[in-house]
Amino acid sequence: MPRDGLMADTMAEMTAPAIQAAAARGAVALLPVGVIECHGPHLPVGTDAFIALELCRATRRYMAGAGREAVIAPPYTWGINSILADFPGSFRIRPETAAALLRDVIESLLGNGFGEVLVVSHHGDRLHNEMIRDVLTALHAAGQGGARWLYAPFRWRMFERIGQTGREPIWLPWEPTPALEAFRTTGILGVHADEYETAAIMRYRPETVDHDALRGLEPTRLELADLQEWRKGGEAARRLTPDGYFGAPNPVDPDLWRHYDETARLMAAAISAERAMPPHVSQREF
Repeated sequence: MPRDGLMADTMAEMTAPAIQAAAARGAVALLPVGVIECHGPHLPVGTDAFIALELCRATRRYMAGAGREAVIAPPYTWGINSILADFPGSFRIRPETAAALLRDVIESLLGNGFGEVLVVSHHGDRLHNEMIRDVLTALHAAGQGGARWLYAPFRWRMFERIGQTGREPIWLPWEPTPALEAFRTTGILGVHADEYETAAIMRYRPETVDHDALRGLEPTRLELADLQEWRKGGEAARRLTPDGYFGAPNPVDPDLWRHYDETARLMAAAISAERAMPPHVSQREF
């Protein structure tokens, strides 16, 4: 059977004693977070979850190279979808349901002995990210500071949109570098099922891409004012993006997927660097 699904290469395939042993060794638990929603006629509805999982896999690989162990939790796929909720293929999860489930998942990982649980969320919906912020803030207030946020898509200005800087205690901070922008792009404003996400899925899950549909897709050529309207969801999203994508679906750089690999390298370095610091020093002090 193929081993490329959302459960493959995660804790779901480990035995209970193996999980217990990894936690005892000080392994980090990486938690991929996404949603199931329409990603145009060309990409699978699990795109966000697939990319979050691949970010975790690459981060784990780079961590191993630095002598740090990580395990990957089964992806949390039931986040909030307030923009494309009415599009075919999208699942509608109530905010209170999403928050309660995410907290339960994180507390389960902490309860299994993992001292660090790091959230990797590839989904740009503001309400979804506010939910994660609130869950992690509540956990920290309850004394469970081992759960932190490692990745939210910075190219969507997520920190600013949810009133964060990325330096709050709920974050494990890292800084973007010029290497993340060293790729050719169309220059067209894109935020959903665009060239970045298409490049990633073509690399990681090529069998899920509808290449015939992709071949004929034209860029949306929407502007920032349209983006603000689109984010209202409902009728605005259907009017501006009737086919469920925002941006240029076809990447001009076949290596654009490396944007995510470089992101994982930076995240792994931040995790390893933090562990190497003296116990009384936090990376946030630098």
